[in-house]
Amino acid sequence: TPCLQYIHGVTDPQRRTRLYSLNTASDRTLFFDLMSLDLGRIRGFRLALQLYTVPGQVQYNATRRAVLSGADGVVFVADSQENQREANRESLANLWENLAANGLDREKTPLVLQYNKRDLSPLLSIEQLQTDLNERGVPYFPSIATEGKGVMEAFHAITEATLIAVADKLGLGGNPQAIERIRQRVRAVMLPFEKRSGAAESATEERTKVTSRADSSVSHLGKDALVQEAVRANVAMTDLNVRLDELSRQLERKATILTSIATFGQEVASERDPDGVLHRLIRNVGQLLDVAGASVLVVPGSGSLRPAVSRGLKADPLLVTADEVGEPLALTILEARKPRLYGLEDEETDNPLVAEALRSAGFNSMMAVPLIAGDRVAGLLTAYAASTRIPFDDNDLQLATVLAATAGVAHSNALAWRRLEELNRGLESQVTARTQELQKALKDVQNMAADLERKNALLDRAYRELAKFDRVKNELVTRLAGELKDPVSTVLTAARVLRDSNDQDPKSRERLVGVVFSEAEKLGQILENLLQTSMLVNSQKPPKVQTVPVQSFIRETIAPLRELAEERNVSLHIKLASGLEVFRGDPETLAAALRAVVRNAIELSPAGSSVELELRQFRSENGPWIAVRVRDEGPGIPEDELPHVTEALWRGSAAVAGKEGGLGLGLTIADRVMTAHGGRLAIESPPGKGTTVTLTWPT
Repeated sequence: TPCLQYIHGVTDPQRRTRLYSLNTASDRTLFFDLMSLDLGRIRGFRLALQLYTVPGQVQYNATRRAVLSGADGVVFVADSQENQREANRESLANLWENLAANGLDREKTPLVLQYNKRDLSPLLSIEQLQTDLNERGVPYFPSIATEGKGVMEAFHAITEATLIAVADKLGLGGNPQAIERIRQRVRAVMLPFEKRSGAAESATEERTKVTSRADSSVSHLGKDALVQEAVRANVAMTDLNVRLDELSRQLERKATILTSIATFGQEVASERDPDGVLHRLIRNVGQLLDVAGASVLVVPGSGSLRPAVSRGLKADPLLVTADEVGEPLALTILEARKPRLYGLEDEETDNPLVAEALRSAGFNSMMAVPLIAGDRVAGLLTAYAASTRIPFDDNDLQLATVLAATAGVAHSNALAWRRLEELNRGLESQVTARTQELQKALKDVQNMAADLERKNALLDRAYRELAKFDRVKNELVTRLAGELKDPVSTVLTAARVLRDSNDQDPKSRERLVGVVFSEAEKLGQILENLLQTSMLVNSQKPPKVQTVPVQSFIRETIAPLRELAEERNVSLHIKLASGLEVFRGDPETLAAALRAVVRNAIELSPAGSSVELELRQFRSENGPWIAVRVRDEGPGIPEDELPHVTEALWRGSAAVAGKEGGLGLGLTIADRVMTAHGGRLAIESPPGKGTTVTLTWPT
């Protein structure tokens, strides 16, 4: 009880709250303190302490059990006198029993030991007390409660341990940064009290006496039930008192805010210097909100934020920290035009960049409030709380917002006054400046009109490209339908004959199987054409450039075409430059491009002719390049058709279109692959002398 009285006297020297006691019969058995300490929030929950004390004697077991039912932390105050050794042991054992009866784990419930009455004798040594009572190895403090020695230290330790345990229940136990912030917050709250300890007066208590006198008009309650009912009533009264206390503090805060606003408004109302308004704003914010640093960022004509005035900051963290697109975080907040409150207490903050900026600068919270006058944003007020201070709350943000709004109007008025003075000093220059502004506005309108015209042209071109792609799509579907119709019909007919005619001679069956095989090969070619269509889409994507081995690239690219060359009796000759082992490029799209060019060459070459493939490296003024040349001995391409051969679905004249199958996409794919690689496709086709296709790209 003396410990609780001392704590109450230190933490509430103005006696804004009361220390209560609950009596059963003539024995005082319970004290409780409805503390008004502001310990911030964890996961959005406001933290408040309620301290209870009961005598340690085991005969008050019902009282102890009722009080311990909602305990989040326990200070066990042992009597250091030798004649109390066994009583200490019995009381601690009773504490374990009551914790277990309330479903509390004795190993996890925060516990601090206080070895009291160290001013009396004969005394148990600290070692003896540790051996008897401190099997868990918890923090312990020798104390003289009547003098306040060791009391606040024990209170500090149990407060810190209890808040950490609550944080662990809320999922923050694995976050060392959050736990350290809780310790810093407790130290910030306790530091003034520890400095004040020693000068505290004993607190008086408000007593509520509950008797068990017989009364024929009421039901009789047992002693244990009576204590439990009294504790429940106390909890309800506690909640009401806490709410009333909170309301009282809010009203006091609002009165302070109104007084501060009135004083500040009077100060800036007559200020004619815009910078003077901002200096007064920073000074009042520093005094009224106990900030570690603050600044006002303004937006000059350049459009970029700069500090106009600051207090306690070498550089504003929001100004030197950039967001994902490289803009200062202050500009992002300013553009939202809303007051913002950020704190490290909220682990689910919606802006981790702000949290990191606060952490790096050593602050635990910050406020950012735009300075707005009408529809004009004059700047941004920022304020930062030191890690040793309780984080900013909504009340602080409200005061900062009102101060900023008042300053915004005063700043706007001061600017208007300055402009009026400048106008009086030189009306002609103002007219000239206004004319220039109008000219600039006219120019902006003209630029906007020109930009709109350019965008309309781009939109029109995009529409034409879309129509072109739509035509290509329709033609592609039509061609695929035509390509699939005959082979599928032939395969179905042959399969139906084979199924229904069991008595056919072997030669007829062999001929039908050959028909099925031949038409299946045509279907395979159609699938190859569909793959070419897929490559036409992929060729428009950025290439996945990597180092490609020359030998394996040529071998894997040409392998699927060797059977086609044999069927057409066309020889394939490959020449690779000596010493060239690798090149740079996208192997998948380059292979598709080269395979399309070689396939065209084979299909358009007469039987008995040859197709030559040559790969070499050369240097230009831009560095090394790769050149792949494919030359055939076919009929060539008419000169008037050369400009169209890379267009999608172009089939050319009868001499070119006479090859079997194909969608006319091969050279289109090759050309787009070269464009994606920063290279080019060149075609030479003298009449009657074959065709040479050259692919070149930088490596």
